[in-house]
Amino acid sequence: LMPVETDNDLLIFLNPDEFGVEASYVSRDPAVEPKDIPGQFDDEGSNLNPNRWNGTQFQMQMGASVTSSGPTFLCRTSDLNKGGRKGEKLTIKGQEYRIEDKRPDGTGLTLLLLMAND
Repeated sequence: LMPVETDNDLLIFLNPDEFGVEASYVSRDPAVEPKDIPGQFDDEGSNLNPNRWNGTQFQMQMGASVTSSGPTFLCRTSDLNKGGRKGEKLTIKGQEYRIEDKRPDGTGLTLLLLMAND
């Protein structure tokens, strides 16, 4: 039986002093205050990993070779508080990103798929 991690346990993985960064999150819900949330930011994108988003279903059907995936931000599901919806904003290291998709992993973490707002 796997022990269930608490939100505090999850913070160990997201510690800004270790692997993590602080992102400034802005919800589409005006009642939700913008806040900083800890997470793991990955903008490598060039080393393909099959578990990563690598283009749309349509691109895959068309046989498009996808050489990069979008940047991702892994954070605690509880920090999003039902948020992380498409179109919401995250600012990481001074760059603003738009959330394209979210993938909760069922263990208390959510992977956000991002697009840079140019």
